[in-house]
Amino acid sequence: MTFSLNEKSLLGLALLFGTLCIGHGFGDNNRTSGSVRQGKLFSLFNVVNFKNGPCPSSSSIGSGNSGRRNGTCYTAAECATRGGSASGNCAAGFGVCCVFYLNAGQTTSQNCTYIRNDNFPGTLQTTNAQSFTIQKCSCDVCYLRLDFLTFTIRGQVDSEEIMGGVCGDSFKVTSGSNEPHPTICGENSGQHMYVDMGRGCSGTALLDFSFTDASSIRLFEIKATQVECNSRSSPPDGCLQYHTDLQGRFTTFNFAPTDNNHLGDQNYGICVRQELGYCCIEYQVCPEVLDTGFTIGNKGDDKGYTDSDCATLDFVGIEGSATTCGQAGAPSARSTRSIAAPS
Repeated sequence: MTFSLNEKSLLGLALLFGTLCIGHGFGDNNRTSGSVRQGKLFSLFNVVNFKNGPCPSSSSIGSGNSGRRNGTCYTAAECATRGGSASGNCAAGFGVCCVFYLNAGQTTSQNCTYIRNDNFPGTLQTTNAQSFTIQKCSCDVCYLRLDFLTFTIRGQVDSEEIMGGVCGDSFKVTSGSNEPHPTICGENSGQHMYVDMGRGCSGTALLDFSFTDASSIRLFEIKATQVECNSRSSPPDGCLQYHTDLQGRFTTFNFAPTDNNHLGDQNYGICVRQELGYCCIEYQVCPEVLDTGFTIGNKGDDKGYTDSDCATLDFVGIEGSATTCGQAGAPSARSTRSIAAPS
């Protein structure tokens, strides 16, 4: 239980109590010796209880993002003890919105933590590897959601896919589950991942960055949010990404640069939650990238392939629809399933 004293209310009660005591004394002088007066009790403390829930802080995300960082409502003393940074008030001013940051080499079990490179918001000035460890904050947690608010590291070592999309720098997630987490690099701001931390109380996720050669572009901030097993935000099994809006878009990792191809060994599932009253999902290439929005595998004669023809090629498979590979131009598909699973 947390509580705080309202100092202004306490002072007011103390003054009121003093005034009443003085008045009581004068009254006793005017009473007869046989009179009896019932005493009264006054509370000297105003105890305030509030939930340690999420709160919007006064800390702006910046770096091309709008909005503010999320924190947890604690007393100022609790925030300092837990290693957080007070950023704005909560609980009608009785608490502070406590924002948690994780530095390289540290471990945390605090929910809603921001993982940032050394020297943030400046770029990373070293090529030393950086690791971050996140432990479950509760036995009820099954997943960790990573939101890449800012994510810029070196991409592929060659703009052509002759090296199989091999990364220069790399980011890798390891957890106790058997779910695959692809190694990524390049520009991934706005992307997200779900990490299966397993059942039980001892789940851990390890986030590893490795760097090659000097670079002045490395900059990252990742929001790590722990998701309970029975939460509506909890994804189905096998989903690296999970979308819950009626419309939106998803791209391959490192899609933003125009001089890089998609990364190698990207075998993972992207899932879409079925909303109430909807039974079909329609997929199409985003119109502003019509010429380059779907180019996987060998371009060949600018022709798209489907199903069994894709056995030895990169492909995107949608449950309830065709598997597509090659230079498909501007494909579209419909599925009656709520899960889309690109590979």
